[in-house]
Amino acid sequence: MKDSFLSRSIGQVIVLVFVVLTACQSPSDTNSETPVSSFKAVKIDSFEVNNLTRVIIRDYSPEEKIYLGYSIVDDELLEISEEGQILKRVSKKGEGPGLYGNWNPIGMGFGPNGLRIAELPFSIFAYDSTYEIAYQQRIQSPLPIRGFGPMGRTEYFNSGDSTFFLVGPSNYLSAHYLIHNEEGRDTLKNFYQLHLQSGDMKSVVPYRSESIYKQTQDIYPELMTKTFVVNHEKNELMVLHGLEDEIEVYSLPSLQLARTIPIEHSEFLLYSPVPIGTASNDERLASLRLMSARNQSLIQLDESEFLIKYFTGVSEGQFAARRADDAIYSPPSDPSEQRLLLVDDKNGSTHEMESIPGTVLFGLGERKFLVIEPENSEIEEEVTRFSIYQIQP
Repeated sequence: MKDSFLSRSIGQVIVLVFVVLTACQSPSDTNSETPVSSFKAVKIDSFEVNNLTRVIIRDYSPEEKIYLGYSIVDDELLEISEEGQILKRVSKKGEGPGLYGNWNPIGMGFGPNGLRIAELPFSIFAYDSTYEIAYQQRIQSPLPIRGFGPMGRTEYFNSGDSTFFLVGPSNYLSAHYLIHNEEGRDTLKNFYQLHLQSGDMKSVVPYRSESIYKQTQDIYPELMTKTFVVNHEKNELMVLHGLEDEIEVYSLPSLQLARTIPIEHSEFLLYSPVPIGTASNDERLASLRLMSARNQSLIQLDESEFLIKYFTGVSEGQFAARRADDAIYSPPSDPSEQRLLLVDDKNGSTHEMESIPGTVLFGLGERKFLVIEPENSEIEEEVTRFSIYQIQP
C-alpha cells in the first residue's frame, strides 16, 4: 500500500469487532429449494477444553498431533491435545524481549518447520516449539483493530528457501470497517503478502473485473469479506469472496489466477448495496448485516475437496416474525438458514447439505473438519466444546 495512505490519520482509529443487532430492507433475488444430496455431515468425535474462559482453536499439526489455541481474557497461547487437555500455556502479551505488545493476535497458526505464528495488527511473530522468537517482522497495517482473539488462521506458502505469509486486518474483516472511500472499497480488500525473512510486503490478488463488487459504484458493508485457504498439496491459493458464486484459484508462488470453480447456492437472498459514506444508522445497513446472504467459510477437506458454509439470507417478514419470538435472534447464526456445500475440484461436482450447529473452523483431512460448538448464553461455562465432523455418503 502507498506510503501516503499509510500515513493518513485514519490509521489512528481503533476498530472494535461487534455484531450489530438491528434490522430491515428488501432482497433482490433468489431460489428457494435445497437439492437433495446423498452426502451429510456426521459427528464422529468430540472433546472439551476445560478453561475458565472461552477457548478458540485455530490450527492443528498432524505431525505433532496437537491443536493451537488461544484463551480469551487470559490472553494465552495454548497447545491442546487431541483429547482436549491443555498441554502448554504461553503468555506473550506485554512489553519486553520475546513479547508481542499489548494487542491481541488477530490471526494464528502453525507455520513451516514447526513454527508457531502469532499475527498482530502491526507485526507477525514466528516462534519455535519452545516459544523463542525465530522471526519477527512489521506489518504495514493501515490501522489497528482490537478483537477478543484470533479471527482466523494465518496462511502461508513456501517458495525455495523463502516463506510468505498472507496478512493484514482486511483478511478477517470487511473493508467497511477500515475506510469509507473508493480505496477502501477495493484496495483494503486485497491480500498482503509478507516475506518472512526480509520483511518485504506487497498487495496482491485484487478484485477481478468480473467481481460483483466491481459491478457497482456502491458498496456492501460487512459483506466485503473473504475466506481462503492455501492448498499446500497443489501449491494453490483458494479464495472465496462473501458474495461470489465461484472459488478463485491462484497458482503459487506467482499468485496468478489459474482458474475458477463455479458453485451453486440453492438459495441466496442478496440485498442491495449502499452508496459509499452511508450513515451508520441507515436501516439499509442493518438489512445487509443481518438479512443478506453470504459465504461464511471455505475449508479444505483433502487435496481436491473443499467445504463451504453459507448463509441463505432471510426476508424482512421472516426476520420480523422471528425477532418477535426471540429479541436477540441473529439470522446468520441460525443453522436452519445455513447450508453446506461439498465442492469436488477434481470432477467439478457440488453437493449441498443441511448445515450443523456451531462454527466451522478448519479441515482435518479425510473429509473431516473441526467445529466449535455454540456457547450456552444462559449459564457461565468453564469448558469449550468442540466436535469433529466427517462428510459421509
